[in-house]
Amino acid sequence: MNKRFLSKKVQWITAIFITHLMFIVTCLDVLAHNPHDPVLGLGISPNFVNDKTLFVATYGELTDWSYPDIMRSTNGGLTWTRLPNGMDNRGKFSSIRVSPNFSSDNTVFVTTLGTGPGVYKSTNRGNSWQPFNTGLLNRHVTELKIARSGATDYVLFLAPGGGELYRSSSTQANWSIVLEPSSAMISVIAVSPDFMQDSTVIVARTTGNLLISTDGGTQWNDKGIPAGAIIYDITIAPGNAKEIFLATSDGVYYSNDRGDTFTRKPANLPVEIINNIAVSPNYLIDKTVFCTTITHAVYKSTNGGNSWVLHKSGAVITGQSPSILNEFSELQISNTFSTDRAVFFSTYDGLFVSTDSGVVWTQKQTRQNLVTGLAFSPHFKDDRRVIATTYSGGGFYTSADSGSTWALGSPVGWEEVIDKGQLSSFDVDFVQNHAGTPVAVATANHSKLGFSNDYGENWNVLSIPQFPDIAVGDVYVNVFALSPNFDIDQEIYLGSRTQGVLQTTDGGISWRTTGEVAANKDISSIAVSPNYAKDKTAFAANIWGEVWRTQNGGDNWSRIGSDSIITPITLRPYMWIAISPQFATDRLVLVGTNNGVFRSTNGGDKWEPITNPRIGPSTVIQQIEFSPNFGNDNTVFVNVRGKGLYRLNMNSLGWVKSTSNVGLSLLNKNIQFTEFRISPNFSQDATLMGASMKSVYISTNGGLTWKETGKLQ
Repeated sequence: MNKRFLSKKVQWITAIFITHLMFIVTCLDVLAHNPHDPVLGLGISPNFVNDKTLFVATYGELTDWSYPDIMRSTNGGLTWTRLPNGMDNRGKFSSIRVSPNFSSDNTVFVTTLGTGPGVYKSTNRGNSWQPFNTGLLNRHVTELKIARSGATDYVLFLAPGGGELYRSSSTQANWSIVLEPSSAMISVIAVSPDFMQDSTVIVARTTGNLLISTDGGTQWNDKGIPAGAIIYDITIAPGNAKEIFLATSDGVYYSNDRGDTFTRKPANLPVEIINNIAVSPNYLIDKTVFCTTITHAVYKSTNGGNSWVLHKSGAVITGQSPSILNEFSELQISNTFSTDRAVFFSTYDGLFVSTDSGVVWTQKQTRQNLVTGLAFSPHFKDDRRVIATTYSGGGFYTSADSGSTWALGSPVGWEEVIDKGQLSSFDVDFVQNHAGTPVAVATANHSKLGFSNDYGENWNVLSIPQFPDIAVGDVYVNVFALSPNFDIDQEIYLGSRTQGVLQTTDGGISWRTTGEVAANKDISSIAVSPNYAKDKTAFAANIWGEVWRTQNGGDNWSRIGSDSIITPITLRPYMWIAISPQFATDRLVLVGTNNGVFRSTNGGDKWEPITNPRIGPSTVIQQIEFSPNFGNDNTVFVNVRGKGLYRLNMNSLGWVKSTSNVGLSLLNKNIQFTEFRISPNFSQDATLMGASMKSVYISTNGGLTWKETGKLQ
């Protein structure tokens, strides 16, 4: 079960209890490991002992304001492959479930929150995804469980946020309601490991009510509130559903009469919420049960829950999740536990795995050394230089041969950041129109901005001050934009995670906040007019679906497009802004949203959606870039989530004449770019470069064909 999806009612009921826990929490180590890689969903192959296959949902390759990804490992979590093909959801993932016949049918299900598809299905191990939601009236899915119903058949039970329960099967293409909507949500679903024999499924409502069906969901028996508390998880032991364990706000409750009566286990667990519980597939022999409390993980019992031993998993309370209930999400045991002894624990601090029955745990990192940014040298035609930034790895990588080979840049200048953990950088660019050797500019964690005039070999690193009146702590820079006349005006705009937009007019020595935009945090994109010296215009967007503009060099900002740019704001759209290189004459600005591309041909005063189906309503836009020679070639590239990289022929009025998907061949290989860049000499060399995971890809024919450059290790 995923505790992060509990209703406001449940959160209110537990608020007093959690308040009493705060003293305990503040005494814990609340420093997340680096790299920070929250796991939002976890799926385990039923044949893990042989195929070592895991699926996780995690935040994307940048920071927590990007869209989440589904990733697959086939070696027990040592390495991961991103699975973007067809995954065009706007909202977060809520669960991943693997078919009991995965070895033969290769089927995986993923559920999402919000008004999107609700459920995705893959029949090729996640290499491509299709919506699976026919019959679902509510697509805000919080829980999904699968029960084997025959040698090759299975049944799925699904709970959206409206209190109802849906059912489908391996032979059906639609969903049907088996429990009607209720004012109380279904927060937990549990299916019997012996479903083929006993047809038992159990659900808990947010009120604490327990409902049991012994005919596969046709008829239900309301058991009331057996624990007198909120139920956070349920597990059914092998043995025809005779023994049932409840993880509740008042400890572990147990039934040995198929749910007719429950007793509280008088065990040696902390007096706090039990939020996960799981039983061994060999429970009838080993009597093994695992659980987690709201602040401690993982406990193990070998006597049916009568006593417990804490085996520390290494997962900590990060203090960065939406609430303390979100810190520890799922506890699962391998279906082949008797052989591989594997237990899996997904948390906001990452994925932890034990292969010795829960005694010793290791952390399986999903995001180390991922490429987060790329920048072409403005002299690329002559020097062939490129710089890449990475998250929680080497920091900066440089190439002097168009990306064919990469070298780890020197950490000189970033020592203070490294002292706080591995060097993580989120953005990099070069100063334009600079006389002499190009100057690179980059940002890193913990309020740092660096300048290099030797392609990243050495850096002059400046500190960005804190702004405690806006937000406590360091300034974490998501994006930045340089003035095109930086050599003269020394201006930079920074988009941060919690302090909004910051601006310097003296090359990073001093900074100011930007008033209205500072109050609207989580900045995802900044763009500065190519005619900034005259029009003093810049744009900023945040993940809440807002676009802001200044026309006087940052002195004042106003929100624009609020009546026209329509996005499902409850799903935190990732907004992107792109300005035409011919802005002085065409006044063209494009904004990418989770509901397609919007355009303005008067500098942002008026907006309208682009209706082309490739980039129009319901498409999720991750990045837009104009060709540097847009005035002549009319070329724009748009990265569409789950669909590929589109090359557009667009006129100065923003009308799309034609589209071609130049990223489809990559997408079919599970590659979609986190970021892509266009060569400053695109009209001559037709070169593009894009990053995905730890690899960089290059095209020298405008995207028609691609090849992988050297990996960044």
